[in-house]
Amino acid sequence: MYPNPYLMTATPKVSLLSKGLSSLKSIKWATLLEGTQKTLGVINQAIPIVYQIKPIVNNAKTIFKIADSLKEDPVQPEEIKASPTTNTTTNTSSTSPIFYI
Repeated sequence: MYPNPYLMTATPKVSLLSKGLSSLKSIKWATLLEGTQKTLGVINQAIPIVYQIKPIVNNAKTIFKIADSLKEDPVQPEEIKASPTTNTTTNTSSTSPIFYI
């Protein structure tokens, strides 16, 4: 049913060297250069986008901290207990000047 691999003693007809040279001849340089040009065009468009997004990525940690602080319950400030003040002004009429230090 299946051929016996041990009975096959034929040598390969194509050597690696001849196969390698024929593959170099079959390269279409125009297609290769066109693909390279398209790749470089995409890279030239992507580089400015990376520079614009880089600060956003660097500040993402701060943005998430701010968002988390907005979710927290607001802190109620303590009420300031005002002590009663008494007016201790005197109604003395004097002609001398009053100096405040």
